[in-house]
Amino acid sequence: MSCNRGSDRIKFSGIIIIISLLFTCGLFQNKAFGQRDNIIDSLIYRVEVSKNDSAKIVSLIEIAKYYSSTNLSLSFQYADKALEIAQQSKNKQLHAQALMSIGNISFFQGLLDISFQHYSKALAINKETGNTNGIANALTNLGGILLQLMKFEEAKRYFHEALPLFIDLAEKRGDTIPPFQVISIYNNLGIAHENLNDYNMAIDYYHRGISLANRIPQQQRNLAMLHNNLGSIHMKMGAFDEAYKNMSAALIIRQEMNDKSGEASSYRMLGILYKSQQNYEKALSNFYNGYILAATVGSNAILASLNEQFFEVFNLLNQPDSALKYHILLKHYSDELKGEETLLEFSRMEITSQFQEKENIRLIEQRKQKLRYLFTAVLLLLGAVILGLLYVLSQSRLRRLSLLNNNIQLAAEKAALEKAALTKELEIKNKELTTNVIYQIRKNELINNIADKLMTNRHNFKKENQSLIKDIISELVSSKEDSIWMEFETRFHNVHNEFYEKLNEINPDLTPNERRLCAFLRLNMSTKEISSITGQSLRSIDVARTRLRQKLNLTNAEVGLIEYLSYI
Repeated sequence: MSCNRGSDRIKFSGIIIIISLLFTCGLFQNKAFGQRDNIIDSLIYRVEVSKNDSAKIVSLIEIAKYYSSTNLSLSFQYADKALEIAQQSKNKQLHAQALMSIGNISFFQGLLDISFQHYSKALAINKETGNTNGIANALTNLGGILLQLMKFEEAKRYFHEALPLFIDLAEKRGDTIPPFQVISIYNNLGIAHENLNDYNMAIDYYHRGISLANRIPQQQRNLAMLHNNLGSIHMKMGAFDEAYKNMSAALIIRQEMNDKSGEASSYRMLGILYKSQQNYEKALSNFYNGYILAATVGSNAILASLNEQFFEVFNLLNQPDSALKYHILLKHYSDELKGEETLLEFSRMEITSQFQEKENIRLIEQRKQKLRYLFTAVLLLLGAVILGLLYVLSQSRLRRLSLLNNNIQLAAEKAALEKAALTKELEIKNKELTTNVIYQIRKNELINNIADKLMTNRHNFKKENQSLIKDIISELVSSKEDSIWMEFETRFHNVHNEFYEKLNEINPDLTPNERRLCAFLRLNMSTKEISSITGQSLRSIDVARTRLRQKLNLTNAEVGLIEYLSYI
């Protein structure tokens, strides 16, 4: 594999450098749609007429690669067909190749469990056959999945096991330069060490990757990403000059490649660098440059991130109108991203269900095949007298297997219906809770307005009424918070009954106010909305959020507090 995918917005972008290559580089790269259709037709024809299992499997895998980004279900069908032929052919190399294909498709779509299963099976077969290149690729991809799952120590072990294999292969071929896969391993090891707070080792691996990428042709994307990762870690360490140098290098490479999405990400990182130095003018300039590019390529993820940065900067500059404008845009793009992610998640659930069903059927077929072999052996040994008895037993077993298969299908359908009902119920409760919160916010705002007007016009009332007006204002303000919180907490606990228990497992030392803030953030409420309910100032809430991040051990700047709490 020779090129990469990823986004600087995602913390672990480097982990898919090798795994996704089958979908971004290869037979269909830089082909017009008409040419691609012709190629697909040619491959399908080759599958139909070929009598060679190897040619069929290779063609089916190429078709699966093509459909992986446009029709996931169809992609799995072709990959599964390749796997079926490979298993029947008894060719272990083809079997491992088909398993890797399904693993790649699964990883590309975020189906990590399915991907891990197939990579592991491919690794076992490659070890059995002594296929060093296959072993190295499978180890690297398994490490990538563990990196995605934030199991950094385990991921390191896989990468360190794969690294010498790639180097040995290069030496056996007489190559003076390690293969391009080593670049990805260096980058992934850098990410792993960075997340383990071993910054010096992370920087060392990033530099190794940069040095190697400069020696191998057509590695600009990897080189840009490595520079960007290196710049990011220098920014964390406060080495702003080094951070700027590497981020600028990444930007120049992406400009030379005409990678608009990559350029937008680079401008975003430069803006964050300037923002961390409180140079808001340059930060805004870079954010604007990135915004134009992101809008050009239609990247909602980058646009959402940039709107968040705009909102934070204008909020720091005490420009509420501009901050509000970008907060509204942030909400818009965030909602679009959530909608896209919901559709993807439903697609993943459907594919997972189909996969599990096929796996169950495959296991049943394997058992049936074993039974057939057993029955055949017994028939040959015992003769025609026992043949009738064995036939009855086999039919009985087949009926039971059929009944078992039906039960499995019914159980799966029942589980799907129950899950859909629970999801619908949770949506309704969340809507009711949100409606109640909005009502309470408006009620608070009304109380605040009344109190403000009374305070402003207090001098217009008679002197003997001044004390009464002051008492009314005090009662309005004091009565607002308690009643709202008691009702809110009751409703919230009914909807998210395990939320506080999980919070307590993470950190039992959270104060009631911090637990309350977690509940508000779990509902994706803004600082202004929380202020309206609690009566605290915006500054106090920001300080509380910072303290809360520390207590929850959120040292990763790329992971937002709301995003973290939404998964609890």
